Amino acid sequence: MASSNSKSTNETARKIFKIFLTNPRKTVSWVKAHAGNMGNERAHQLAKDAAQQGQPYSLIKLPKPHIKVLLRKRMLEEWQTSWKNSDTGRKIYNIMPSVSVRPTNWIREDVIFFSQYGRPFPCLPEKISPV
Repeated sequence: MASSNSKSTNETARKIFKIFLTNPRKTVSWVKAHAGNMGNERAHQLAKDAAQQGQPYSLIKLPKPHIKVLLRKRMLEEWQTSWKNSDTGRKIYNIMPSVSVRPTNWIREDVIFFSQYGRPFPCLPEKISPV
């Protein structure tokens, strides 16, 4: 392998050799293309998109807090879309149409009462028979 030869004239092989010198615990292994490896499939898709669109993929390093904000925003958007388009929980949706990671001011009994879902007062019989 060219990267293990310290006298190689190949620039890429020399860079790899230097990485191995500074990080002796690093290993390189061959991965069969399209073998269900999500990282490999993603890399292939990015390369294919860049080739078709004529724009190279560039790696932009973002601060972790910024990435967390972006992921949180995306998660809330997907959750809201799922909640809005769901077929279940419509009575609750009518009184709480927006999702949030923060607790609501609603107590369980109020939600049950206003959504007419369940028995708000379990101590009472389901149906009160006429006298």
